[in-house]
Amino acid sequence: MTVMLMLVLAASPSGTATVPLGELVELLQPTTPSTRGSAVVTSATLVGRPGEAGLWLEASATVRVVGDGPVEVPLLELGPLAVAETLSDDEKATAELRAGVLVARCHASGSCSVTARMLLRGGRDGKRSTATFAAAAGLPPTPLKLDVDDGLFELPGAQVVREWGGYVRFSERGRYDVAWVSKQGETRTATTQRAPVEPLVREAVSRWVTTLEGRATHELKLTLQVDRPGTLVVEAPAGQRVLRARVNGVPVPAQVDDSRLSLEVGPVSLGAAEGTVEIAWAQELGVFHLSGQLELVSPRVSWAVSKWTTQTVLPKVFRYVRLGGSMEQLGSEADAEGALPGRSLQFTQHLITSSAPTLSLGYSVDLTGSYFR
Repeated sequence: MTVMLMLVLAASPSGTATVPLGELVELLQPTTPSTRGSAVVTSATLVGRPGEAGLWLEASATVRVVGDGPVEVPLLELGPLAVAETLSDDEKATAELRAGVLVARCHASGSCSVTARMLLRGGRDGKRSTATFAAAAGLPPTPLKLDVDDGLFELPGAQVVREWGGYVRFSERGRYDVAWVSKQGETRTATTQRAPVEPLVREAVSRWVTTLEGRATHELKLTLQVDRPGTLVVEAPAGQRVLRARVNGVPVPAQVDDSRLSLEVGPVSLGAAEGTVEIAWAQELGVFHLSGQLELVSPRVSWAVSKWTTQTVLPKVFRYVRLGGSMEQLGSEADAEGALPGRSLQFTQHLITSSAPTLSLGYSVDLTGSYFR
């Protein structure tokens, strides 16, 4: 069945065209735009640390995506002088700093989280420094908590909120204006001086990854409690070769056969009380057999360690069981997440003062689901 569709053209002679009814109905119906996912920021935190170089800003946000991804959500308008130090990147979401705007890019529907640490280089007039940034339209009202050393800086205009444990700056119409004045050069009294922080490794996180041929890589990250320059000695067991070493993200020279590294460490920025050390080693554990035993020995650290967590990523063709060592197992065996294939196990140890964490694992071929005729 067809109908006659009259086409009236102002600049050409009138005429007719025959169009099938089904096609005519589709032409007359309004087109529906393709739907994409929408997103909302469900929570956010902002922490600022004034320093001589500018305002160190740590931001984290949780975003919920409804519909198909990817979806990009602007979080903060930081300006052209913002510099990124660390931006989170995982399977669910990526934090990006583009043209002075911090953006959360969520790859799929559901809930995702991003974190970022940035330096905002603002203005400076003598001892007074300022930094300004703004919240994007989708960010909920979020206070800026300020972590400041009272002996180094003062914060004019900031409020003290006891429930949050310190200084807080609230936004005005989505804009954050932070000012701080350096006390360098002033005579400090005993009441304004901060007591030295005891050097401590607050957390050690390591990961062993090995192949069937027994070639293993051991990566270690130490989060330090430190407020002034010091020396940290890390001594690896025999047979482990240094691949790389970094202090506060900056590479430091290290020889391959250095089993004992003496590292000059300090806070990541002026006024901070935290630093990081990252080291990677390589080791030959020997070829895997049908069954056997793995001895994994971590390096010895000259500072006390509050908590040490180790993950092992081992070949999937075996089953593993803890035989001994100073580390205790957390949970059960599982497949490794991310790009690394293998079986993952988690272990931990608390309050390490002078020893090196050790771990002994037994392995045997995994025959689960197999049968013999």
